[in-house]
Amino acid sequence: MAAAARKGSSGSFHRVSSFELPKIQLEDEFSDIKFLAEGWYSKVLLARHTTSDSTVVLKCVHKETTKRKDFFREYHYNYYLSPHPNVLNSFEVAFDTPNYYVFTQEYASQGDLAHLLPKGGLGETKTKRVAEQLAFALEFVHTKDLVHRDVRLENVLVFDNELSRVKLGDFGLTQRVGALVKKVNVRVPWAPPEVCQAVYNEGYHCETSMDAWQLGILIFVCLTGSYPWYSADITDRHYNAWVSWHKRKTTKLPNRFKCFTPRLLRLMRRLLDPKPEKRAGVREVYKYVMDPWLVKGIDPMDLFFDESSSEIFMAATSKPHECAEKTRLREILSSYGIQTTVDKTETTRRICEWLLNSVTSPHRGM
Repeated sequence: MAAAARKGSSGSFHRVSSFELPKIQLEDEFSDIKFLAEGWYSKVLLARHTTSDSTVVLKCVHKETTKRKDFFREYHYNYYLSPHPNVLNSFEVAFDTPNYYVFTQEYASQGDLAHLLPKGGLGETKTKRVAEQLAFALEFVHTKDLVHRDVRLENVLVFDNELSRVKLGDFGLTQRVGALVKKVNVRVPWAPPEVCQAVYNEGYHCETSMDAWQLGILIFVCLTGSYPWYSADITDRHYNAWVSWHKRKTTKLPNRFKCFTPRLLRLMRRLLDPKPEKRAGVREVYKYVMDPWLVKGIDPMDLFFDESSSEIFMAATSKPHECAEKTRLREILSSYGIQTTVDKTETTRRICEWLLNSVTSPHRGM
């Protein structure tokens, strides 16, 4: 199997080159192939390379949904960012199959953070470990004039149970700072307000502040096990409550933030600033890792009951028993703003209304 030729150090970091990909059948080069995950544009397989007898991950990018140049951009950036200790290592091997463009990566033995997040969150100590390592990785990405754009649980790969070694992966959406991209397939709970407010299928510019926002959301999710809101849009009352408090229009702290200490709230103010130009960079995390983050005696899970209904806010991660297609469908519906949760108060009201009408209306056929 041929390997991609590595550029010399004098080459431009952003000069993404393409080359002739060797055409192979997976079964000819790999054995013990197992399915790990699938997303909108790719699927991930675990396999053993027959010649070297090493276990690797195969990132298989769908040809139907991905342009060849976009595949090379992801492979290029992932490969040249790999030397960082908190960036998933990409190997110097890429090839072509009838349906996929493929490149190889290292295997994270503990999987991704989405599957390890327990109900109620990771706790303070482990969350701090994750936050500090991701801030370190993103800071490196930003020094290369790049924006990751997809910081979320599924893209944090874990190598030990204590989360002392995690790595940022999936550079499929990575773009240069200032690049104009279209708004498509947005993962709503993770998206910053400037993306949520953009018109679907129209352009917006990539900025490092987007990664800072997603890092703030990830810290919140790791501490509580839930999202702070469904969408960073003023039509979402939970987000609207945050904006009102953030702008000091009210002194009432949003209920879902009441388990956070004043120091963590200060960090959240900086990372989750609705105005991207005022948002702090990812380095801000370093200032707060030695401070307490959670208020003692308050269980984060107790804060996620809606005051007007018995709805529990949408879980932060897909449950292990949910199939990939169901998860993918839910994400697509959410990206179009279609509600995927049920307001039980409204359901109860309709049932009562139906029962009342059934009792007061004349019975047919009598």
